[in-house]
Amino acid sequence: MRKSVAKRGRVGIQVSLAFKICVLKMGLHSDKNNGVKAQLRTRFPQAFKEFDDLVEARNASRATREQAYACIDGNVIMMAVPKAATTLDSYIAIVFSSLKKAIATTMLTVVVFDEPDTLTEAKLQEQAKRDSRSLATAVNSSQDLRPSSLSDEYDKQYISGVQDVHELVFSRKSRMRFFDEVAVTVMDRLKAQIKKWNDSGHAGGHVVFDGIDARGADRPSGEARAPGLLSSSEEAAQLFARDFDIGEGDLKLAFVGRTMRGVATREGIMKDATLGLTCTIDTDSFAIELIEEAKRHCHSETTPVNTLLCMRERAKRGLADEDNKAFYLCCDIALLHELLKRHMWGTCRSPTPLDHRAAITLMAAGWALCGCDFVELKGMRSDVVFEAMPELVKTRTDSLDKMKYAWTGKREDLLETHLPMKDLLVMCASRLMDIPRIKKDKVPGIRSPNEMVLKQTSWLSSYWNGWEHKGNLEDFGYFRPFA
Repeated sequence: MRKSVAKRGRVGIQVSLAFKICVLKMGLHSDKNNGVKAQLRTRFPQAFKEFDDLVEARNASRATREQAYACIDGNVIMMAVPKAATTLDSYIAIVFSSLKKAIATTMLTVVVFDEPDTLTEAKLQEQAKRDSRSLATAVNSSQDLRPSSLSDEYDKQYISGVQDVHELVFSRKSRMRFFDEVAVTVMDRLKAQIKKWNDSGHAGGHVVFDGIDARGADRPSGEARAPGLLSSSEEAAQLFARDFDIGEGDLKLAFVGRTMRGVATREGIMKDATLGLTCTIDTDSFAIELIEEAKRHCHSETTPVNTLLCMRERAKRGLADEDNKAFYLCCDIALLHELLKRHMWGTCRSPTPLDHRAAITLMAAGWALCGCDFVELKGMRSDVVFEAMPELVKTRTDSLDKMKYAWTGKREDLLETHLPMKDLLVMCASRLMDIPRIKKDKVPGIRSPNEMVLKQTSWLSSYWNGWEHKGNLEDFGYFRPFA
């Protein structure tokens, strides 16, 4: 009996670990040399800096706590809990500790979560593929040794009896009820902490969870999940109330940024805001935040708020120094946006804001084609995208005009964006032929891409620009694997 239980524990941990490794690889293709993040750091080092913690990053930006807000990917925080924390109490303690540091750093902290029931069909299909890859790396076992709960039908008492709560996190069906329970308890503790700070004469701050069911694990069996806002104050909750759904956490991060820029300089809890710390590990945020910055220029927005994209990085390998710890890689989005403009257009040309938004969108499409959650064109590399864009914006103005159809909101218009993507891929293919020791057999497929790849990329370009086309996504090349 003891041997069976021990074996079950090992299986649960290995399955959970396999899932976490897969989750941490989400976003744009990651490669230490040719990944988008690596290329951005190499080409535009002025826009990046490493910090030990968010306080250091905030201070380097010359912002006080009262002037700063943090927007954090809650899924990342939940998934980052070490596998050694096998009980509900230990899991909650780690999440609380992490968020306590955040609310001590900024006046407002917003934690966003995915909402599976409202995720786009394209994302659901990608998740199904990701789960399949994850399970392929897990230890084979008989059914009685697999994680014990693969459904949403359980309560808090059941959680307390689970040998390893990571088993609940592993299954998408059981995960969100567990996250709800953790978040509800953590919010209660954060409210108590904020009250202590307020009672002692210090500003306690505000915290909001976006995408949590307030009933936690007490939600009645069989009732649908109803995600919404949990907040330490009514005023903070009112800032982010909306009458439309946002399923994906990445897009919620951008929504928070837009909201905060709208309230800066007005009366309210964040009237003095000058800095937003956007915390995630998903590299899609480079594309999304740069497009958001380009949109602001198109609308002639004048705002004192700047975005610092903060990505938690593991300690560097090969260094024995005891002080070698995990750190934040921070990117100044406004500065990176300006450096990319200079890279593409040169110092003597000044594109219109619409032309530059089209160029940023096309470049992001090129990054996506190198591999991301939604599309991939085998053989593509981001370094050739960077090299091709300056030539394209100077010689193919018609391509940029066509790329503007990405944000009209009209489904039929997306066909127009295929031309600029083809132009970019032809230029990338030519450059790939000049690179030694690459698989040249992939180049013809890049020079003449499959129509399905173009459809998927056009849909994604619109999605990242804030227009999600729903219904019958087969029109854009997305098919459920089990359909």
